[in-house]
Amino acid sequence: MRKRPAYLKNKKGSYWVVLALLAVLVWLVYGYGSDFSLQQLVEESELQGRRFQGKTEEVFVPELGIKFYFMREDSNPLVAVSFIFEKAGTAYDLSSEQGLAALTAATLKDGAGKFSAEELRDEMAVKGIKIGFSAGKDNFRGWMTAPKGNLPLAAEWLKLILIQPRFEGKHLANAKAQILKTIETEKEDPQVQLGLAFNREIYGTHAYGRNSLGTTETVKGLRRADLQKFVRERLAKNNLYVGVAGDLDKEEARVLVRQIFEKLPDKAKTVVLERPDIEWQKPLLQVRREGGQNIAAFAAEGTCRLCADFYPLYIANYLFGGAGLNSRLNQRIREKEGLTYGGYSVLVINDLSELLTAGFSATAEKFDRAKALFMEEWQRVGCHGFGEEELRAAKNYLTASYNLRFASLAGIAEMLAYMQKYGLGADFLQKRNDYVEAVTLEQLNQAAKKYFDSNLLQAEIGVFGGE
Repeated sequence: MRKRPAYLKNKKGSYWVVLALLAVLVWLVYGYGSDFSLQQLVEESELQGRRFQGKTEEVFVPELGIKFYFMREDSNPLVAVSFIFEKAGTAYDLSSEQGLAALTAATLKDGAGKFSAEELRDEMAVKGIKIGFSAGKDNFRGWMTAPKGNLPLAAEWLKLILIQPRFEGKHLANAKAQILKTIETEKEDPQVQLGLAFNREIYGTHAYGRNSLGTTETVKGLRRADLQKFVRERLAKNNLYVGVAGDLDKEEARVLVRQIFEKLPDKAKTVVLERPDIEWQKPLLQVRREGGQNIAAFAAEGTCRLCADFYPLYIANYLFGGAGLNSRLNQRIREKEGLTYGGYSVLVINDLSELLTAGFSATAEKFDRAKALFMEEWQRVGCHGFGEEELRAAKNYLTASYNLRFASLAGIAEMLAYMQKYGLGADFLQKRNDYVEAVTLEQLNQAAKKYFDSNLLQAEIGVFGGE
C-alpha cells in the first residue's frame, strides 16, 4: 500500500484529496471566473498551519569537492535528482553563439556513449526513467527521476549524457529547425513580441536583453562542435548545485551523486557579466499592431532573494497583483469594472537583476480606462500601503498554500538545489513560513512605499487612439 509522504503527514484526511480539489477549483476560478474564493478554501483546509516535516541534510562528497542537499522520503520506491549549473544559462552565450544553451538543453539527451537517441529513449521509457534539461538566463538545469530498482542504470545513463553526448546529426538538425520555427512563430504572438521588445528596452545591449532562443542567424550557425564545447567548458563541478530526494539513505545518496558527476571537469569556463545599468526614466515604449487585445507591461526595481525587504515586498506583490482574482489590481480593473480578463504582478529575480513586473490586457476601447485604474492602484499602494486585514489574509494564504509546492519528489529535489544556490540554509523549509509570519505592517508598507514608486517603465502593444 502506498504510504503518505513523511514530509506532509497529518492526523486526518488526505493531502492528495485536498490537492486535487484545489487543482479543480483553480481551473474553475480562472477558467470560468466564478465567485469561488481559492484563498478562503486554502485557509479553511487541512493545509492551514501545516509545517513541513521533511529533514534536509547537507552531504559532502570529499573526493569531488561537492556538497548537496538531501531529503529521505521512503513512502514510495522512487528517487529524484535536480541539479543546476550556475552561470551556464542563455545570458552566458557568446554574442555570435546566441541560442547555444537552449539548443544544448533541447538535444543533450539525444544519445550518449554507445546508445543512440532512439535506444536511450526506448530504454528509459521501459525502465521508468526520466531525464531532462532546460536553460534559463543564468542557469543550465537538469533533472532525473527513477524507480529505486533502476537507479544505478539511471545514474550511469545520466553520467554518459553529461560527459559523452552524441548530438546526432538528424536530431540536432530537427532541434535547430524547431527552434527556428519558434523564433518565427514568436513574431505572430503579440504577448511574446511585447515581452521581447520590453526586455530589450529594459536591458539594452546587456545579455539579459536577448531572446533566450537566439537569433535566426546565430542558431543557423551553431554546429555539433559548439555543443560539445558547451558541455566540456560550462558544465563542471565548481558551478554545480544538487538536490536529491527519495527512497535512499544518506550514504546511498552520496554514492549516487558521486556516480553521476565524478567525470565532470573540475572548473567551468564562464563569461563574466556585469550587472545591467537600467535607465528608469525612459518614455513609454509603444508597439503598434492589429489584434483583439491591447497588452500593457510594467517594470520597476525589485529586491534580491537574501535582502532584508524580500518578504515584505513578496507580500506586497502578492496583495497587489499576485493573488489572482483577490488581488487589489484584479478587484479594481476586473471585478468592479470588467475591463480585463485579469492582471498580474510578479517578482523576477535573476542573479544580476531584480524586477517587480506587472501587466494586463484589454480591448482597445477599454484599454485607456484600465491603464488609468492600474496607475491609480499602483500609486495608491505606494502612497498608502496596505491594511492589517490584508496582511493577515496574505499571511494565511501564503503559509497555508506553501506545501502545494511539494506534491512531487521532483519538486522537492528542485527546491533543495535552489536552496543551495541562494544560500537559504538546510532548515529553510521549516523556517520559510516563520519568515512570512514575521513581516510587520510597518515593514510591508515601507516596502510598498519604496518599490511602488514613480520609476515605472512601461510598454504596450496594440491599436491605440487615433488609429
